[in-house]
Amino acid sequence: MADVDYTAKLLNLYRISPPAGSVPTTLLPISFLDFIWMICRPMRRLFFFQFPHSTNHFMDSVFPTLKSSLSLSLQHFFPLAGNLILPPQPQKPHILYTPHDSVPLTVTESTGGDFNTLIADYPRDAKHFYPFVPDMPESRLLPDGSRAIPNFAIQITIFPNQGLCICIAFHHVVADGIAIHHFIKSWASISRNGGTSDSFEGPLPCHNRAAIKDVKGLESIFLQELSSWDSLWNPVPYKPIIDQAPVDRVRTTLVLTRPMIEKLKTWVSAESNNDEELKPLRLSSFIVTCSLVWGCLIKSTQSEVSDSEDEDELCHFGFLADCRNRLKDPLPPTYFGNCLDVGVVELKKSELVKRNSTVMAAKAIGNRVEEFENEPLKVAEKWFSLWKAYSKDKHFVTIAGSPKLRAYDTDFGWGRAMKSEVLHVDSSESISLQDSRDEEGGIEIGLGLHNTRMDRFMAIWEQNLKDLCS
Repeated sequence: MADVDYTAKLLNLYRISPPAGSVPTTLLPISFLDFIWMICRPMRRLFFFQFPHSTNHFMDSVFPTLKSSLSLSLQHFFPLAGNLILPPQPQKPHILYTPHDSVPLTVTESTGGDFNTLIADYPRDAKHFYPFVPDMPESRLLPDGSRAIPNFAIQITIFPNQGLCICIAFHHVVADGIAIHHFIKSWASISRNGGTSDSFEGPLPCHNRAAIKDVKGLESIFLQELSSWDSLWNPVPYKPIIDQAPVDRVRTTLVLTRPMIEKLKTWVSAESNNDEELKPLRLSSFIVTCSLVWGCLIKSTQSEVSDSEDEDELCHFGFLADCRNRLKDPLPPTYFGNCLDVGVVELKKSELVKRNSTVMAAKAIGNRVEEFENEPLKVAEKWFSLWKAYSKDKHFVTIAGSPKLRAYDTDFGWGRAMKSEVLHVDSSESISLQDSRDEEGGIEIGLGLHNTRMDRFMAIWEQNLKDLCS
């Protein structure tokens, strides 16, 4: 793969606040559903749009509306402009917005690289995306000894006469996927409709943290766990995002069309009908997609000569489920914060390298999804201990995103997004799922692996598609 220089030139740095006087100083408590996300690195998602115009045209004719619509959006989604406050222990963390808070908005111009390569599906050098990603502002110490951590940052990059990239970076503690996409689509809607105060469409976010009932007393458990989490209270030295770009790693987009998914469901159902023990409690597009990818990932860790000694090694798969409508006291779908259940399933490596690994994985994942429905937050008190146990596991695969977020419906006024990428699949054994940009009911899988392993994975993936979906 030829090494192409992907770079961006800084045009300006803006600080965007809600309209003056629109939001008073507001303190939002951290709910027990937010605590687990305090230990996560920032989330970063890129949206690419077709925009066959010059940089001057963008700055003169488009950017003013984009900037004003961002300000109007932050009036309703003000926690993004605020800070996570970590006071001295044993005081509880919280989110604080004050009228002088703002979101850093960086505007750059691409000075190297190919826009069409970035929006392609085939394997691309992962480091090429990093010049278009914003740095999160550094935390700062307050006079009372608290530490203030900014929640959000945005970068817009113009690829002259080709396209635009809008990249958001945020701390998961302030919002989950549903909440952050509510913001993105609200910002896009205001921009698309002229960027004025009366152009807001859709429901307003709900910031009522009192609506969350801690019936299991999880807050005290989680606060105790956080008190000993060294990386939270003693952060590592600041490192610009461009210096975190991975080496010898590529990212690719796998596409499962709707007909392929239906054939995969049929195959799994037929295989499991012969063995009642293999029959999953439920079968969905999400379940069969995750099952196929998980098996291919584990198979790709094997060398040509299999090491039989690790056949009993346990492999884990982690995923999330929205709980807003599953709690005993349901939250509105517009709740802005975190309301996710965490699920982890395990299988032996020997089970995941078999021909019917997709069936075995579907049973495990399907049964856990059923538990989400019947008893949400069933093992929530174990979230921190599970994370400690599995985060060092070389075979712990996790899911980011969801097709239900409909990332490709994002439209700021230049048409739907051409491509959306989740950056942090580069730095972990993680995959992203989202809706297909080309077909209703299809699924895109984002994946980042080292070069040689990606070659092995792609060969296994293509053979599986030929065997199961053709």
